[in-house]
Amino acid sequence: MTTAVRRARTAFLWVGVILPLTMLAVTAIIVTLWLPEIPEPAAIHWGTGGVDGYGPGWTHLVVLAGIALMVMLFAVLAWFAHRLPEKGGGPEASADERPQWSPTARLLGAANLGVAGLITLVTLAGVGSQRGLTDAAQTPDIGFAVFGGFVLLIVGSVVGWFAQPATPRTGPGGAVAAAPLPASASERVVWIGTATIARSGLAVLGGSVLIVVALTAVILAIAPGDTWSFAIMLASVAVVVLALVVTFSFRVRIGPAGLLVRSRVGWPKIEIAARDIASVRTVDVNPFGEFGGWGLRYGFDGRSGVVLRRGEGIEVTRVDGRRFVVTIDDPETAAAALATAAGRED
Repeated sequence: MTTAVRRARTAFLWVGVILPLTMLAVTAIIVTLWLPEIPEPAAIHWGTGGVDGYGPGWTHLVVLAGIALMVMLFAVLAWFAHRLPEKGGGPEASADERPQWSPTARLLGAANLGVAGLITLVTLAGVGSQRGLTDAAQTPDIGFAVFGGFVLLIVGSVVGWFAQPATPRTGPGGAVAAAPLPASASERVVWIGTATIARSGLAVLGGSVLIVVALTAVILAIAPGDTWSFAIMLASVAVVVLALVVTFSFRVRIGPAGLLVRSRVGWPKIEIAARDIASVRTVDVNPFGEFGGWGLRYGFDGRSGVVLRRGEGIEVTRVDGRRFVVTIDDPETAAAALATAAGRED
């Protein structure tokens, strides 16, 4: 482990674990001390018209515990994102070639700090505004505190990002430049394949749908009249389902015209003309560690791609320097076919 990687991990522990958990723990202690001073049942949800949800006062502690659990989950994901096991039959990258830390870890650490700031402020405002009241319906609106919480979310995330050093990176593991196939000028080289999302990516996206559906059900149970929250959660479900449908599987076609990667439903579609290709190489790809997830992705290192599984793929560098990655079977043949197309004159 290099000094730069050790420094990045230490910064992540402080920004993404120690500070958020400390904020949540202090908030939980304060709320516990305030619980005897608030009405029972207590206000636990606010809508556009004020309080619209009631429940036991300890519900606020449950929320804090849930956020603390999320912080720990994000920490575990960040810590092991770059260590996901290799898959596929190609050569594996050596330990020195694999990234020892990832931009995803830096992002998750920053998100933990921002979310902790949001929940801390909103919880303290929500519980504090009920102290000394006999009826939770008299609780004043906390809309201003909620707005301030979202400001803290943004500011905390930005500060958390820049408080961590730039992520140390190595080149893509097992990267090999592709050589053109031995084909005559009269021969047309065509390669067609399919890129399908891995079970791990399908589990994450499917789990996201279930979580959002569960949260929507909880909101309906707590505040059946909160139409705005219900609409937002319903829209979130639709977005996740749409993302799953359009990124589940892609057709990949390589021919004299260049590279075409198109979703099975027709969109999105990525085309790279042969004349715009500067180089092609095979790479080992870690979707979560390098791109933060599965699907049509944009990495922090400037690359974009259709990244649907852990393992082999091809990386295309355009003439203008932009890089595109797609994970596929038999990347050596695909890369050679694309290098052949790129090396021929129009």
